[in-house]
Amino acid sequence: MTPATRTSHYRLAHGRHRPGPHPHGQYARRRERRVRRVLGTVLLLAGLASALYSPLGSFRDPAGPHTAAAAAPMGVPGGQPGMPMLDVPTPAPSMPMTMPGMTGAPAASPSSGPAALVPPETPLYTAPPQNDAPLSAADRDFLVRVRQAGLWEGPAGQQAQARSQNPLVKEAGQHMVAGHAELDAKVLAIGKQLSVPLPWQPSDAQRGWLAEMAEATTPQDFDKVFANRLRAAHGQVFALVAQVRADTRNSIIRAFAQRVLEVVLDHMTMLERTGLVDYGKLPQPTLLPGAVNTPTVPTPSGPLTAADRDFLVRVRLAGLWEGPSGRLSQQRTHTSSVRTAGQHLVSGHAELDAKVLALGRELNVDLPTEPNRDQKTWLGEMTAAGSQQAFDQVFVDRLRAAHGTVFGYVAAVRADTANSAIRDFTVRTMQVVLDHITVLERTGLVHYDALPQPVPLPSPVAAAARPAAGGGTRSNIPSGGLRYLVGSMLLIAAAVTVVARRDLVHRKS
Repeated sequence: MTPATRTSHYRLAHGRHRPGPHPHGQYARRRERRVRRVLGTVLLLAGLASALYSPLGSFRDPAGPHTAAAAAPMGVPGGQPGMPMLDVPTPAPSMPMTMPGMTGAPAASPSSGPAALVPPETPLYTAPPQNDAPLSAADRDFLVRVRQAGLWEGPAGQQAQARSQNPLVKEAGQHMVAGHAELDAKVLAIGKQLSVPLPWQPSDAQRGWLAEMAEATTPQDFDKVFANRLRAAHGQVFALVAQVRADTRNSIIRAFAQRVLEVVLDHMTMLERTGLVDYGKLPQPTLLPGAVNTPTVPTPSGPLTAADRDFLVRVRLAGLWEGPSGRLSQQRTHTSSVRTAGQHLVSGHAELDAKVLALGRELNVDLPTEPNRDQKTWLGEMTAAGSQQAFDQVFVDRLRAAHGTVFGYVAAVRADTANSAIRDFTVRTMQVVLDHITVLERTGLVHYDALPQPVPLPSPVAAAARPAAGGGTRSNIPSGGLRYLVGSMLLIAAAVTVVARRDLVHRKS
């Protein structure tokens, strides 16, 4: 029997189709082709669905494999769906700590457990205004960034406890762990309340920073990486949080942003106290319109930049019209909340005026002596108001808008200045401006819809990202998503190869 005869006999014995144009064989081949097409389509759709779902899983799957690894180090409770923000317990501090420039007694310390330092909440905000507006893109971005920060800054603080021999670095690490434990619990509850998906693992850049700390060969090297990576990240987000606080329409976001500001400022302060922060590598804030771009000059308290000078000029200008506005409110209105706001303006700017004039002399900065054209116009609008109601509205609208514009800028200067005198003064200025914003909001006359919307930062957070080997940057594709994508592509390629091979066999036969 020849090989051809054996092959033909094998096909007949096993029921395979005969070669040639037999109708039944043509039908069988068409049916197999349809089955292969359906199978290929199913495999393709399955691969695409897997690739697309996996990057989103880290944001919306609290039961995924990253949950325990990411959330457990921060001490974040699992929580119940729909849990309101105020029902989340705040970790009690175990050591006293006073927020720079803030008052209030620290909470009682537990008798046992790890050290946990949380700055006391400001007494300014006893009840947020009722203005629960829809969330903006900046509001959602703010919540995502707070959660993202906790996923690496808490573990970084834990590394500081294990790796550092510097007591100041260890103390800064304690503040990281305690502060982000509180913020994590709150942001998870707010995310559920407002239906905002939040991440459950650090970004690739953040994992790179944690790895950089872990790879430090000596405790001293670790301390430098720890202080500068964390200080850069906190500085980048500080001004954004301040602008969200100033301009958000949503009262829940407003109250939470105020608390985040206090915690982030505490963390920046503790990192700066280590003496390891390289201020020369911090970015300079963008100058506001009208600012003079002067060269940086040395001073006894550090370099004085154009942004530092502009900050002093703006504080002085604010006092030249906001103080008179406050005095005008004592004469023109009997509305108690507006009169109270006016009293805060008068006393706050009396203090800031005295300090900014002294700093101007110390740092050789020329300061204005009269309001600018816009400020004179606003004072004229208040003076020309025909009724008490009209005065109240102009007073609140103009002053709340002005304070909101400058608040984020002062925060940016605080985050990035290398001048210690400017740094200290920005902290006090932010406290006074925030007090003024709050008392103006308590009048109930603020038109939040007229405030400018803050612009979200580019995503993801990339402050001081470590370059990858060869000078490039790390990929922003989540590692789990990349694995699924590659696996799906290999699966599809294998299926296509099998189908193509079967087609080739049929053609030869």
